[in-house]
Amino acid sequence: MNTCKLCDNNIENKGKFCIYHNNALDNLNSGYVIWKNRVDYIEREQYLKTLLEISTTGTLVKQVIMDELGR
Repeated sequence: MNTCKLCDNNIENKGKFCIYHNNALDNLNSGYVIWKNRVDYIEREQYLKTLLEISTTGTLVKQVIMDELGR
């Protein structure tokens, strides 16, 4: 069985992330829609970089962001 790209947990279905990192990605995606609607416009990359700077952003979310940004 394959493991998550970011940790040692088993991946969900045929994705690249475990259930925990997959949930973090889902939350990032739904959060981006909310941010886009509340500010005039924000690029996805800027949204991700902003979340990295916020101290209350969770570890799993930060790990997914780093993967999304290719760091």
